[in-house]
Amino acid sequence: MIKEAVQRELADRYDMSGLKLVFWGLILTAINIRIQGFDIVPDPIGYIMVIVGLGRIKAYGSHFETTKKYAIILLVLSLVNVYQAPASGSVDGAFGESSSSVLFSAGIFGAVPLLAMVFMLLGFAASIFFAYYLCMGLKRLLVSVGDLTLARICDERWKLIMASELGLMVSLLLTLMTVPFGVVMVMLFGALALIAMVLLILLIHHSNTSIHGKEVS
Repeated sequence: MIKEAVQRELADRYDMSGLKLVFWGLILTAINIRIQGFDIVPDPIGYIMVIVGLGRIKAYGSHFETTKKYAIILLVLSLVNVYQAPASGSVDGAFGESSSSVLFSAGIFGAVPLLAMVFMLLGFAASIFFAYYLCMGLKRLLVSVGDLTLARICDERWKLIMASELGLMVSLLLTLMTVPFGVVMVMLFGALALIAMVLLILLIHHSNTSIHGKEVS
């Protein structure tokens, strides 16, 4: 009887243990250290943690279920990029000759600019929608527990992710077309994308702290 009473009480409170798993999973995906082209902290492990975590909290809103679908897409793309062949020399692509300054590749398929561009576009689109639906899911829960300040930040975070991802995508395309200032733009928007990811991870941490254990409204 006591055990059943405790379970009923827990069911009436938000359990954000899954969100904590999303937090740690995204940290792993943000770490990008390669040796001889191999990612020593494989992103697929991080995305698997994210997917499992989202599965645990999907009952708290449809946004998390949708976020999980985009996380699966990111998982598949991360498998392609566990190994990236270092760019060398020049490659003839769809937009002409690309120099070794092209800062993306087709992962295990080698430095094929056209294929890399397809993966790049899919990755950027999936990342933007992932951030949007995750932030909207968090926003709904934060509003339900009365944390309106953090709820407003959710809108800012996904928009920052979108701006940085779109900027980085355009910069990479300019680099592919050997536009002189393309590499500089890649560096700037790459830094912005990293900052945006860190801020998103911090939002997840603060949201977990704010929501976990609160009564379900």
